[in-house]
Amino acid sequence: MQKHRVLLILVSLILIIALYFLPRIVVDNEKDMQIGAEKSEEAVVDDDGDVNNDIMNLHSAEIPDEDQSRIEDLRKGMNAEEEQRLVLADSLANLFTSYNQYDSAAKYYDIIATEHPGLDEYERAGNAYYDAFGFAMERDNANIYSEKARHYFDLVLKEDPSRLDIKNKLAMAYISSPNPMQGISMLREIILEDPENEEALFNLGILAVQSGQYERGRERFKNLVSLYPKNLQAQFYLALCYYELGEKEDAIRQFELVRSMEDDPAVLATIEGYLKELN
Repeated sequence: MQKHRVLLILVSLILIIALYFLPRIVVDNEKDMQIGAEKSEEAVVDDDGDVNNDIMNLHSAEIPDEDQSRIEDLRKGMNAEEEQRLVLADSLANLFTSYNQYDSAAKYYDIIATEHPGLDEYERAGNAYYDAFGFAMERDNANIYSEKARHYFDLVLKEDPSRLDIKNKLAMAYISSPNPMQGISMLREIILEDPENEEALFNLGILAVQSGQYERGRERFKNLVSLYPKNLQAQFYLALCYYELGEKEDAIRQFELVRSMEDDPAVLATIEGYLKELN
């Protein structure tokens, strides 16, 4: 399977799981928003700010015995002097990342960013927690990872406010927080600064779909695919909006377009399911 297809599936999985934790958002128009979100129970965090080991949710394939032994050896060395400790933490983070265990990777990137603060370190820790947030299967865990991601993304933006890619992620992390309006505001700020920002336009479309506002989602994704016709996810969600709105002919045409652009069996099977129901 080609690398970009793997990434597409990975991003899709992150998106689907992340949407499960998003609060319901009812958007009547651009100036009138009502947000409904329940604040979950406070999660348990170590005194030093690290997420406790007992809530780390491993979510991917088992680690082979050889690498598991390596991980244990690296962990035993974490009491070493600072410089060596950072090297070991980096090795552990990279190992866990290679097995898509972003929650465990985030813990070690957190150690690095705390003990050796810097822009790159903040970004790596923020990205790892953001990925862990996307894959979290329990709401409390998702809230922990989202909060940690926001912390590090804030630090990145304080040093480099021009990073709209980071601001997009920060906005989506806020959507799952007790203050989702801050995330919406950030996405709007991005669009004001860069009206054709692909990620922000996509995120706004996804939020419309998640809240059941398929007409708004349709317009968001129509605009997005006019600017970025190769964005397969946007093309798919446009088809989904047509489907949910009962616009049968447009839905069929759009699903067939996505089918012609896609060659991944899992995605094609999903499209065939919709087309079978529509025809």
